[in-house]
Amino acid sequence: MASSSLVQGLSLLDATIEQERRARPGLNASRLAEHTGIERSRASRLTQELRARQFLRRDDDARFSAGPEFFRTAAALNVAWLRSSRVALRALASQLGVNALITVADGTRGVLLRFERSADGSDRSIRDGLVTPIWCTGAGRALLWDHSPEQLDALLADVQFIGVGGPTAGRSTEDVRAMLARDRADGLISAAEEYDEGIDEFALPIRREGAVIASLAVRGRHRPKGATRAARELLTQFAHELTAAADTL
Repeated sequence: MASSSLVQGLSLLDATIEQERRARPGLNASRLAEHTGIERSRASRLTQELRARQFLRRDDDARFSAGPEFFRTAAALNVAWLRSSRVALRALASQLGVNALITVADGTRGVLLRFERSADGSDRSIRDGLVTPIWCTGAGRALLWDHSPEQLDALLADVQFIGVGGPTAGRSTEDVRAMLARDRADGLISAAEEYDEGIDEFALPIRREGAVIASLAVRGRHRPKGATRAARELLTQFAHELTAAADTL
């Protein structure tokens, strides 16, 4: 899947914030392009857009730092359930030996909001802001838990299914609808080798006042027998706890 402006913009923003976290001087547009692997002219255009939206600011030496809108957004996201998610993610990663993910919806895509890697750190594709298809990942499909057939038809009407995902990925809206029906009946989203061959994802929605606001997922090596009992119990426990935290707002 081609990199989107959202992913590239998040990469530039993340690289800028990482410099500040390490108490290092900011990077100019050229250095940001080198650091993120984004073509220079595109990096220049994206940094201009991020400045216009006040996510970045530039000093007299043309070096970038976080702008006021970044901090406003961060403050809005720093709510109880999201703070609590760090504990849940670490527990899932350490106890199950998997990657643990918090994902939110962006149209037909899921955007990785927070994550914790397994101890072996083998999956280096996991990163903040990672964008994946919403229909063929466990984390993404949990975000569709409440969608009616009509809502799925409208959301996925223009999706290009062919060529996206792993060997068991859905190839039509009807496939996605059937997978959702199966998973709802089982009480757990199970995406076995749907996005990456040899990788499974299991997930549940996080809710606020009944509405799905995010998903909690674990991602690890394929298991022919599906999710373990421990994975089911821990996902259920933490999805309930995060939902309860969200409902206290």
